[in-house]
Order: sequence, then C-alpha cells, then structure tokens
Amino acid sequence: MGRKTLALLFAACAILSSFLTYLVVSGYWYETGITIPGLPTLAITEVRFPLDNTSYFELTVMNPSYSFKAVRLENVCVVTPDGHFHVIEDVRPSLPMSLGAGESVNFTCMWDWANYTGAELMVLVLIRNGSGASYYARPPAVKLILKAFFNASSPFWFLLNVTNSPGSPTAVNITAVDAILDNGTVLENLPTKPKISPKKPYVLKPDSTLTLNCTLNWLAYRDRNMTIRVRSVQGYRGYLGLRTPPPVVIRIVEVNFVKDAGACYFNITVMNEFSSPAPARIYNISAVVDGLYLGPEDLKVTPSLKPPVIIRPGENLTFMCNWNWSPYEGYTMNITVVSILGYIANASVQIKQGVQKTALSPEVRPSPRSCSSPSSRGPLLCAPRARTRTSALCALCPSRRSSRPVSRPRRPLL
Repeated sequence: MGRKTLALLFAACAILSSFLTYLVVSGYWYETGITIPGLPTLAITEVRFPLDNTSYFELTVMNPSYSFKAVRLENVCVVTPDGHFHVIEDVRPSLPMSLGAGESVNFTCMWDWANYTGAELMVLVLIRNGSGASYYARPPAVKLILKAFFNASSPFWFLLNVTNSPGSPTAVNITAVDAILDNGTVLENLPTKPKISPKKPYVLKPDSTLTLNCTLNWLAYRDRNMTIRVRSVQGYRGYLGLRTPPPVVIRIVEVNFVKDAGACYFNITVMNEFSSPAPARIYNISAVVDGLYLGPEDLKVTPSLKPPVIIRPGENLTFMCNWNWSPYEGYTMNITVVSILGYIANASVQIKQGVQKTALSPEVRPSPRSCSSPSSRGPLLCAPRARTRTSALCALCPSRRSSRPVSRPRRPLL
C-alpha cells in the first residue's frame, strides 16, 4: 500500500471521526433541550437593599459569556405589589450603556423603597434588541407600628406610641412626627416631648416602644380623617390613619321663667349630649333682650361660672339667672351658652311665665385658634411649642413625666 493510499485512509478516518463526534454532541443537546440563544440575553445576579438607607438599592447585571455579542442596557425598572411600574430615573453609572459578553456591572439605583419594606418587588433590566432580565427581591422587613390617643377634653396635643416590630432586622433612629390632614395639608415636625430631631434622633431598637407627647391644635379638625407619619434617619416610615374624636354637643333644653313671692328670675337647663366625647366646661352664659346685652354678672348666674362648671356627657344642669324679666314680658330673649373650648348652644324663647321648651337641634360652633401657612389657605392646625401635660390618660407612656401643673388653654375670643 502506497503512501498516498495511507494518507487518504487517514484523512477519511479523521473526517468520519469528526462526523460521529458531531452526531453524538448534537444528540446530547437535542435530548437536554439546551439551545444557544439567537438574541442577546442578560442576567441579574444580585439585588442589595442597605439597612441604613432606604433611598437606593444596588444590583449586579451580567451579560453571559455565551451571548454572541455586547448588549445595550436601556433602563432599570421596579414593579411593586400594587402593580405600578416604576422607571428608575437616577441610575449610577448612567444608562444607556454597553455591556460586552462575559462582562458584569454594578448599579446604584436611587429609588426610595421605604414604603415597600418586606414586600416582594420585581426588578427589571431592559436592553435593546434582546431579552431583558428580571429578579424578585424583598427589602428588609422593618415595620414601625403606631398607636395614637387623643384626649377629647384637651384638643391641643395627643399621645403617640411608636413600636419597632419584633421582626425588624435593625434599630431605627426616629427623627420626626408629621400630621397629614384630609385636605392634603401636611404639618411637618410637630413639637414632641421628649424632643426628637435629625440632630437628636431617638434610637428605637427592635421590639421596643417610644411614647411621644405631640403638640397639635386639632380642635378645628374634630371628627375628621387624619394620617400620622413618623420619619427616621434611615428613611423608614410609619403611618397611622385615624379619625379624630367628634365635637362636644351641648344644647339648651328649656328655659323656665319664674315668679315667686314677687321675685322674678329664670332658669336655664343645659344638656351635654350622650354622643359627646368629653365633658363640657361652661364658662359663659349671656342673653340679649330688645338690644340689651346681659352677661354672667348681669344675670347673676348660679352656680358661679368661675371656675367653669363641668357637665358630663349625658347629664344636664340648671343655671339660675337672678334677673328681673317682668319689664320685658312678651319680648324675645336670645340665650347663648359657651364652653371653654368654644362650643356654643343658642336658644330663642318668648319671655313669659312658665317653662319654654327649645328646639332639639343645637347649634355647635367650635371657635378654635387658627394659624396660616404660606403654602395653603384657610384655617389650619397650629403646632405651638410643646408643653408637658399631666393626665391619668398618660398611663400609655412608660416613661416618667413632669409633675408641673397643667396650664389651662387660652379661652377663645368671642
């Protein structure tokens, strides 16, 4: 056998061996169902949420080595549990950018995830002319639990318990309390006792509670929806939706004009409705007859209104007015009863001997102090300087409180 024949046989064997190898390998890929992608593909290998800052998250993106060319990264997006699609506007390094086959890159995405702690988020990276990547991730399950107590007898403050849930993975530095009203007005940085601020935060460890005495004049916002928000250095927030207590409802039930052994006087019976959330503290009773104004001193009201007289919910009280009404018999008398918090009951009766029943529907008008804001119109809640108050209701608070006497709120202007 010649050399040429041997060479031909060797070449034929090599070709046959290569063909058999191709058949075996092709059969393996076919059986496993693995195919080489026809378009560029991408993978997110990790998403990281820092415990100490909720304003951003990090992710690592890789273009696999089996991709046949570089890809152009276009956007990073987040889909939240409510179905909203958020496009991250601030990504560092900035997009779009090119990522070669077998390369990876770390991104910092400036997006606040504080409202989605513990929730499953879908992170997407979109590319041009190819298949993007998705990754399911959960931010740290930090949860602030809020509980508020409003004292209807003193609508100038409220108590707030802030609890860092037992399952929270980190302590939270509490910095501020805000009130969000139902008309959209936001009152930020309410004065509190103990005082908290970004410069002096309160470190709230997991499974611990902070009680704050928050100064807020909510008299004009009785029986209204309100949201309390707590903020922290790290960006974690807690929310509490609530409805403030309803107003105190007082009304004049009847007026009795009496003639007794030549003496003329009249009695006014005032009721605090069962639905009232707090006692009414009556400090002023007045009457107008034929243009003549009669104050408490003119009427010689008994019991005395100094100090204010307390009428509890569901109770009524009769005030004796030692004023001679006989010269005005047949005239109309307009009577006004006012509580210390500015709630008013009015009645118009004809002056004549005997009991005069009044209408069942009272007129209730809160007369709160108000303040203005450059960013909104109309009466707003005031947030005056924090004051320490003592009350049996303060038992919600585990910390010691001042024993200084409580200052009485300023009377509303009439």
